[in-house]
Amino acid sequence: MPDLASLRPGDPERVREYRLTGRLGEGGQGTVFLGVSPTGARAAVKLLRADLAQDEEALERFVREVSTTQRVAPFCTAAVIDTGVNQHRPYIISEYIDGPTLDAVVATEGPREGSALHRLAIGTVTALVAIHQAGIVHRDFKPSNVLLAPDGPRVIDFGIAKALDRTSTLTATAIGTPSYMTPEQLAGENSGSSADMFAWGCTMVFAATGRPPFGTDSLPAIFNRIINLEPDLRAITDPALRELVGQCLAKDAALRPAAGEALLRLLGHASGAPSPTAPRGILAEGSAAAAQPAGSDVHSPSRQAGPGHPQQGPGYRQAVSQLHGGPLAHPSPLPSPYPAEGAAKRGRGVQLSIGAGLAVTLVTAAGIALASRGTKPDRVVSAQATGTQQAATSQPGGPTPTPTVSALPQATRTIKLPGSSITLHESDDDPIKLSSYDTARGENLYVRTPGTGDFIKNNEYIHYTVNASGTQALATDRFYDGDHYSVVSVVDRRPGSAKKIKIKIAKTPVYSFEPQWSPDGTRGLTTLYEVGGGTSKKQAYTFKKYGYAVIDIAGKKADIVRVKKRDDSVGGYFWRRDGQAVGAWVLTDKTPHIRFYDLRGTVLQTLPDIGIPLSGGGESISPSGTLLVTYCRGTTEEACVWSTDADAEAQIRVPFETGRFIGWYDDRHIAGWRRKGGGYEAVVIDFQGQVKRVLAVVADAKEYEKQPMRFSRGR
Repeated sequence: MPDLASLRPGDPERVREYRLTGRLGEGGQGTVFLGVSPTGARAAVKLLRADLAQDEEALERFVREVSTTQRVAPFCTAAVIDTGVNQHRPYIISEYIDGPTLDAVVATEGPREGSALHRLAIGTVTALVAIHQAGIVHRDFKPSNVLLAPDGPRVIDFGIAKALDRTSTLTATAIGTPSYMTPEQLAGENSGSSADMFAWGCTMVFAATGRPPFGTDSLPAIFNRIINLEPDLRAITDPALRELVGQCLAKDAALRPAAGEALLRLLGHASGAPSPTAPRGILAEGSAAAAQPAGSDVHSPSRQAGPGHPQQGPGYRQAVSQLHGGPLAHPSPLPSPYPAEGAAKRGRGVQLSIGAGLAVTLVTAAGIALASRGTKPDRVVSAQATGTQQAATSQPGGPTPTPTVSALPQATRTIKLPGSSITLHESDDDPIKLSSYDTARGENLYVRTPGTGDFIKNNEYIHYTVNASGTQALATDRFYDGDHYSVVSVVDRRPGSAKKIKIKIAKTPVYSFEPQWSPDGTRGLTTLYEVGGGTSKKQAYTFKKYGYAVIDIAGKKADIVRVKKRDDSVGGYFWRRDGQAVGAWVLTDKTPHIRFYDLRGTVLQTLPDIGIPLSGGGESISPSGTLLVTYCRGTTEEACVWSTDADAEAQIRVPFETGRFIGWYDDRHIAGWRRKGGGYEAVVIDFQGQVKRVLAVVADAKEYEKQPMRFSRGR
């Protein structure tokens, strides 16, 4: 365990639910404490300096920016658990890694060499692949941000430098570490993921020699070497690794290999080859190779792809990694399909009360597609009850480990939901929390009040979803406004604020459903339907997909995109993980696929044979964007999980029959409702189908059917 210093006067005693027991370290950004949760789980709590953001707006921007790090897949990284503000100081709570930093080990034990250096290279590049796949640039990769854990290296503090760069008022402070900065950074140019590869090359030279390649003396001397001189790489004795490091240290950023290409080369795949067929793809193989003990058979970087690793172009599954949020299988059931009498006379516009007919139609369509795909996949592997996962790989006997899984936070409070017999079991540490729920099929909406576990009735809206920081909500107004427009409200949830902004979306008969926050929290997305029928109690509403609306939160306006070519998409539109496109699940010729549009409605790409989303409207794509869950082919009693960078046949079969999928709890667990006696319970399960948490219970099955619940990711 790293040295733990005592707390000092003025240090906080706790942050969120974590009791601080000592100091792990201190730097220019702030102080890292060891925190212990009520369940005894340890975490690293980084409390940044208060002067890094001197106003509330900057604090909110920082939290929003750094919260994206929670999307990073847990491969050779320290998983980010939570972010927020404590007494005007931003904090980041991450997985505690019991191991020293790379620079400390080199200082005490000397440089790395041979297989130890090679495993270090694989592990750190694997981490950069995971970070870059999440759309994040580290911006401060260096030896002190690499921890050497018993199961291999772990990269920490990713994304913080970029967040500070965007939000800090200390404009004179350099973001980054001089000896690991790039020529383009020194020239004042924008730097992307290629800057991380340059810093990775510098770190490998440090690991092999005990010193950075461009020295540690005066800043002018260091900067001159970075811009004008070539580094000495002779200490790296492996020719293939030396060549790769040299390419990463190219002065021209365009000449540096991407992290994915570097990892493929380190693992012995031919340059440009796809990731191997495994449930966790190339990330899992990299994690496994990095964790192998000294003396084991480590891939040689000079080895070319053999029969087990065919040299073919990247498959469509790699494109799926662009996904961020999962689609909605269908809008949740709403009130009776007959408009409330006298709504217009009350001066509140026209009420649109939509029944469950649309939900039935969409679920039936999904069932038809499932029935048409009755054959099971050729390469589906059942997760074993032993707690390990056996995976089909293209190389027999190859290691496919499961990332380290920390215990889930256990419920610390029980909440009896008003207007309902549903009981909620939750913890402050839960990554998803109930933000709203309906009763009587949408006639009453209950929303969570900020900072509490209390829910209050709010019939102004029919949908309500909270952003990651918990400061705002997107809500669909129940009524058209006086100008006959459907409206989405941006609700300020900060304590003491009653501010809300009304944004007109589309004129009747077009109505918006289920608003969603963009990955960066700056925009909203809502699916539009053209609504007909419903002129009497006996006439059902009809729904025709119209398109989607992209909401500019700061600009207080919405751009309406009408999808001209009618499609048979299942459920609503959803964000791609980069926030630059929206997608929808589509059934064409009974073959499911995902179609992506840009923000103006132009088709960008189509991903074929992607499967059928689980019913219920939960996110099909994991928070990191690296894993996808669908029904297994030909059954609704099992869920199939596969990596978004693997081939379509590479799946894990998870026994889980759910009538209403909630979504991903984190990257290693999914959540949904299942039968329990005469009622239902909402559970969190692992990939072996084992229940790890109960989120909610309801004894009355009929009440469950008419009370959809919406969980939001964040606080």
